Amino acid sequence: MKVAVFGPDRRVGVVHENTVVDINGAYAKYVAETTDAARPLVEAAAAVPAQLNAFIEEGARALDGARAALEYLTDKAQDVRGVAGEQLRFGLDEVKLHAPIEGQSRILCALANFADHMQSAADNSSGADTEATLRRLMAGGPKFFIKDHRAVSASGDPLRYPVRTERLDYEAEIAVVIGKAGRDIKGDDFASHVWGFTLFNDWSVRDHGSFGPDFAYSKNFDSSATVGPWIVVNEGTDLQDIPVECRVNGEVRQSGNTSSMVHTFAALGEHLSRDTTLWPGDLIASGTPKGTAVDSTKQEADGSTPDTLFLKPGDVVEVSSALIGTIRNEVVKPTD
Repeated sequence: MKVAVFGPDRRVGVVHENTVVDINGAYAKYVAETTDAARPLVEAAAAVPAQLNAFIEEGARALDGARAALEYLTDKAQDVRGVAGEQLRFGLDEVKLHAPIEGQSRILCALANFADHMQSAADNSSGADTEATLRRLMAGGPKFFIKDHRAVSASGDPLRYPVRTERLDYEAEIAVVIGKAGRDIKGDDFASHVWGFTLFNDWSVRDHGSFGPDFAYSKNFDSSATVGPWIVVNEGTDLQDIPVECRVNGEVRQSGNTSSMVHTFAALGEHLSRDTTLWPGDLIASGTPKGTAVDSTKQEADGSTPDTLFLKPGDVVEVSSALIGTIRNEVVKPTD
């Protein structure tokens, strides 16, 4: 099941055959037309909420209700109007799909979590200090940073070129979505806390390859966390076997798989939940495989990097997975 957030009210929708179905409204219709419930809208609000985090928190009840409503609307209902006559099904090209994350949810990002990415960066570095720093990041347990949830963007949103940089980069990633709250989660139990997975582009500025106090500044700017286009509910998928690819202007730049993560999602979840509760709707991003502009560019002797592979206004970046779909964004001038 693909769960999206759509429209001006940011309602939960289920993607079905190039359409998105208002699943709260569809469930209210299902209840009204197949049961004797006196208040179908109230029952729908409780069982199949219209807002994402509430829908996630409702767990199996919401998913079972969504499946029943979708089957009824598709195969048995005489029309596709809601109990108040409202439209329930929309073409994907008719509505805005928002990033499937709510404002209070966190974006927890793994750092240095693909060996090929770090090795490529080390191979292209010009100094022993840079290589030593990269190898130090690979050592020990998981490393992570936080993306500002206010920097989230959706597929189709423009990415305004940050004025702070001349080296804008892309990072294709897979993110898992927490479905059940937990603290001090054991790795062996982490899968039971995962609700689904989605695509993530960790846009980054690379002018100063510092991993010091200003690192977060290179990762956080408007629209620098593209999430979507929807969440695929995890119904038995091996989280450590999800392909991910990045294309720039149609050219494949990255092609990886979560099977190559240094620290698995289970290890990341165990690490991140120590003394800290993970909440439904939180995202944990995988880190990125090799093929970014920074790890593919040979440093000059003075430490500078040619800008050939870095993004420029007019470039179109697509992050995709055969198991999910595609997020697509165009880089535009800062003044556009």
